[in-house]
Amino acid sequence: MKVAFLRRHPLLSFYLLAYGFTWSLGVPQLLSRRGLIDVHVPHLVEPVAAFGPFFAALVVLYSLNGHAGLRTLRQDLLRWRIGPGWLVLSLLSTPLLLLLAVFGARSLSGAELTLPSRLVELASISGLFDLIVVGGLLQSLGEEPGWRGFAVPTLRERFGPLLATLALWPVWLCWHLPFFLSRPEFGWPQWIGFSIGILSAAIWLTLLRDGTQSILACVGWHALANICRNTALAVSSAAFLVYNNLILFSALLIAGYWIWSARRASASGG
Repeated sequence: MKVAFLRRHPLLSFYLLAYGFTWSLGVPQLLSRRGLIDVHVPHLVEPVAAFGPFFAALVVLYSLNGHAGLRTLRQDLLRWRIGPGWLVLSLLSTPLLLLLAVFGARSLSGAELTLPSRLVELASISGLFDLIVVGGLLQSLGEEPGWRGFAVPTLRERFGPLLATLALWPVWLCWHLPFFLSRPEFGWPQWIGFSIGILSAAIWLTLLRDGTQSILACVGWHALANICRNTALAVSSAAFLVYNNLILFSALLIAGYWIWSARRASASGG
């Protein structure tokens, strides 16, 4: 990719680089898991491929602003001093929603709260590594410096928070396609649910990015959201559905607040 094109079209260049890095690793894994190529692709390729957005942000920011661009990204990634309210939203919102989902699902079903075998497996060393390190920390660290560190601030220069989120949503969603399609058990119902989940997460993460200017806060929320979602699934299908619906409902409240704020500002001439 030529530097001149990158400087004229930084957001498009970011998208192309993020997709190129991730799909160059994710597509071979997809073909291998589907039995279309006779090559074994290790499971850990997926968390490496998740660093496509981080890589793309580094390339674009360096091309645009040199070392100053990288320094700004690093400062935002390491910014941990945020208000107590934002700290609660970043680190406690998803665990609290998980607790509500587990006890809510139990109340709806009327069943006794037991320890499912899938949750026991998840508590093993390998299970915890996959849950916390691979599915939580690595995935979120690979993605957030790009999507929320570069794409959202760039879109926010032109759009309000809701339109910026809606503009990024399909790009972020389709970026996941190699990971999604590599799981033969997933079909259209799962894709629809996944799409709604991505939109809900995108709304939450735009809120956090706007409110804290901290990529680290977004990394924390994203990691915990993944961990809590997979934990809910290990508890029961009902807990998983309730958890996802709680995330969706809270995201709709955030979107409603944005719409109300925009109308209020418009009415006051702001």
